Amino acid sequence: MEGDRAYREEGLLTRVQFGTDPTITLVYQGGHSDEYKSINLGFSLLFGVANLASMTGQEKPKRGRPVTTDPAAVGLTALRLFSQRGIDKVTMDDVAEAAKISRSNLFRIYPSKAAVVWGGMHEFNLELERRIKENPETDVVKLLHTSWVQAMHVLDSSLETVRLRLKLIASSPEIYGWGHGQMEEARLLIETAAQKVSKDPLRSRIIASALISVSMAVLVWWAENNDPRTPSEVLDAGFRDFEKLFR
Repeated sequence: MEGDRAYREEGLLTRVQFGTDPTITLVYQGGHSDEYKSINLGFSLLFGVANLASMTGQEKPKRGRPVTTDPAAVGLTALRLFSQRGIDKVTMDDVAEAAKISRSNLFRIYPSKAAVVWGGMHEFNLELERRIKENPETDVVKLLHTSWVQAMHVLDSSLETVRLRLKLIASSPEIYGWGHGQMEEARLLIETAAQKVSKDPLRSRIIASALISVSMAVLVWWAENNDPRTPSEVLDAGFRDFEKLFR
């Protein structure tokens, strides 16, 4: 159509004029205009309205791939802030700003500071449970020693994160207490495993509780002294002496 050709050539539509008879006049940028009879009204309006919409500069947002958030990166950002400023002086809003994510997105990943500091413990407990089930060892102390060290491998790839978490945990009884539930879950796992092998409930309780204490002592020492070994390596070395105590 002639009017459509003018639309393509002249560019932006500036106004629409309606006549007293069934006609419509489309006026384009530069002064060019086209008149249409009612038979062509609908088709011309379709292009005219679309062109007017483009003048606003507001395009409908395009749907794309959702923004993904790396929990490990966000957690490390938070831990660095806690370490530099003090955990009591850092708000979750500060963490969201530093991590360049929304507050709601942050709370979806880490609902509290405790979740940041003790993050990864749930995954460790799942891995510990799996290792214990697969371990053929019949000596209770060796069973717990080897299963615990094998489970610690899940943390070997994030040394800075583990060090920062352990230093924060050791810095305050309150922060240590935040992880009581998860540590108790780990203790129950190894106590149950010990009972199946030793058949002695009291000895199983003593060994499980001692293993938890020794593990935390060794790991905190590793973190505070910046030992170059991985967590699993330093635990393996520390547990060798632990085994001797129960012979």
